[in-house]
Amino acid sequence: MVDYRLGKYIRLSQADVDLSRKEGKTESDSIAHQRDLINRFIDSRPEFAGCPQSEFFDDGYSGTNFDRPSFEKLLEKIKTGEINCVIVKDFSRFGRNYIELGDYLERIFPFLGVRFISVNDQYDSNDYKGTTGGLDVVMKNIVYDYYSKDLSVKVKTAKSSKMKRGEYLGGHVPYGLRRHETIKNKLAIDPDAAAVVRRIFDAALAGMNTGQIAGQLNEDGIVTPGFYYMQHHPESKKFRNTSPQTFWTSTGVLKILQQEMYYGAVVGHKRTAVTVGGKHTAAVPKEEQIIVEGMHEAIVSKEEFMEAQKVIRKIKKPEKRQPKEYLFRGVARCGSCGRALQYYGQMKRPYFQCGYVRRTNKAECCKDKLYEDVITDAVWQSLKQFFALSERLEKRLQKHQSSLGNEQKTCALQITELQRKLAKANTDKFANIDRFMAGDMDKAAYLKRREELTAQIGQLEEQIAALEAKAEEVRAADSSEVSNVLESVHHYEKADALTSEMIKTFIKAVYITDNEHIEIEWNFNNVFKQFLSNA
Repeated sequence: MVDYRLGKYIRLSQADVDLSRKEGKTESDSIAHQRDLINRFIDSRPEFAGCPQSEFFDDGYSGTNFDRPSFEKLLEKIKTGEINCVIVKDFSRFGRNYIELGDYLERIFPFLGVRFISVNDQYDSNDYKGTTGGLDVVMKNIVYDYYSKDLSVKVKTAKSSKMKRGEYLGGHVPYGLRRHETIKNKLAIDPDAAAVVRRIFDAALAGMNTGQIAGQLNEDGIVTPGFYYMQHHPESKKFRNTSPQTFWTSTGVLKILQQEMYYGAVVGHKRTAVTVGGKHTAAVPKEEQIIVEGMHEAIVSKEEFMEAQKVIRKIKKPEKRQPKEYLFRGVARCGSCGRALQYYGQMKRPYFQCGYVRRTNKAECCKDKLYEDVITDAVWQSLKQFFALSERLEKRLQKHQSSLGNEQKTCALQITELQRKLAKANTDKFANIDRFMAGDMDKAAYLKRREELTAQIGQLEEQIAALEAKAEEVRAADSSEVSNVLESVHHYEKADALTSEMIKTFIKAVYITDNEHIEIEWNFNNVFKQFLSNA
């Protein structure tokens, strides 16, 4: 008698939930119902008594494709032999794409020796040899495939109808608005944030550009929409990493000035699915979006909104320029807040300055000009000191290198031999399947041999992992990385001036607090620390 290891697969898509609510359907496809039906079926079959069971549950995933996390876990368990019998409520729970479903039933599961049972369809693969069960099963799968596509269309149509009625179906509510407390899919004003939105429109109508508006908001300490959302929704993952030091930008102000929902409109159908049941979406052109006006209290009038659009269009967009190259591009940072410093190279004496302090006077960053020539001299002197230190390190390197070679070679040889054995065991495992499928061995012999090979493969993989960990320790103690750095030192040690290539090679960041306090973060700090501790 076969020792079955059962895999119960349960799936509930979001479309199932949406349509059930709309049409008043029963809980026939609910998780609890699927689980109960499968469990009652197992209890009714003596052959499954005492068999180990595992449950795999995908919530909110379409059946039109097999890209589902729990389904993939089920397949992994099948491949390792931990599951040899899959039970579902019906074919549609397993999948609605009849071509892929047929592939699993006709080729993949028979090849892996897996029994497949669909309870409501009264299908058991043990009742058939080499086929899915004839035309009846094929037609059912085609119907399920069509039903899934039809269901997606119905859900899409239902949502479109709601959008045309002015219901808000979006996930994140725009800054300045909130969900209505009692009316579903309706928005209301968030007084605190709405006051900021009103202020932004007033400033734009007064002739201020987006950069000037952002500067005023930063000076007055107005938190950004992202941080405001995080303050009022601490349980949400959205914007959870937003820093209180994040500041307003021209782009952020512009987005608010372009948001139609502030004059009481609801905008829907901004994006649409590329394929039926698919996850990928594409932006919908503005003229095809669904805009319904007068659906909630307005923060600004439509006339004010349209006038603001005219002001925005008058603002001359800056010409796209190639980024200017300079010595400390990408590495110069503020020593107080850690942000990248802005470079002013067009001045007679080029300098850096923290962009944050320029946006708000409340920042603790240095307000002085951080001169490029002062920073260049400090970094160049530090680099020359490192070049001098490297001469002493090179002597220690030569002694250290010779002591590690033998251990590395031993690990490499052992790993190679174990990998050879592992490859052979995997080949034998597939050959074992082929022999069984060809009828050259009975099922008992096949299962016994598979268990032996599975155990052997597991042991070999553990041994290889242990040796690889040991090899990694040896590699970490190796001085090859130090040697690479010293090679770079030899390449540049005779240079008479600092270059951008040298900075990219040796320096990760330069933190500048003021013209007298400059800290360098080297690319190779950890490399040398590890080398010196092991040498």
